[in-house]
Amino acid sequence: MSGKVKPQLRILEKILSYIPGYRGYKEKEVRRETDRLVRMEATSKLRRAKKELRIQLSNPIVISKLNDEDKWVFDQLLNRMDRITQRIDKAIAGYSGFFDIVKVDEWRLDKVIEHDLSLIEKTEEILRKVRDASSKTPGSEDWRKCLTELTELTEEIDQLIDCRVEILKSIEV
Repeated sequence: MSGKVKPQLRILEKILSYIPGYRGYKEKEVRRETDRLVRMEATSKLRRAKKELRIQLSNPIVISKLNDEDKWVFDQLLNRMDRITQRIDKAIAGYSGFFDIVKVDEWRLDKVIEHDLSLIEKTEEILRKVRDASSKTPGSEDWRKCLTELTELTEEIDQLIDCRVEILKSIEV
């Protein structure tokens, strides 16, 4: 944003703060944007992790040295990562618009944001674990251990998404 726009926004926000109900509306807008950004960040981290994981096995020589079980575990992990990425990306937003019929009260939205924070933390953990796996020799015990831990992390994320859905199901009309 240019230097002129920021001061103008502050003045506009100050003017709008005098309008009854605007502050609550603005707080909901901030939460709305936070919810969207948090989910975008989580999916971005998962996509990066999956890409880095794929790069590890992009060499046909490396793949040929893996046994069938290792290949299956690796493919299953990539499928799980796809699944949770899609679940987060396509998740119902943890908010409702100002004029929407269904409203989400603030404490439920705060709970959703807490879960979304957990999602980001878990996706960051996945990214770290993928990078750790890249330092291991594919097919080695250490590498297999990393894949097992990654699979467990994807299951934890899946459970967090389920929790998030349950919170949103409890929305009062």
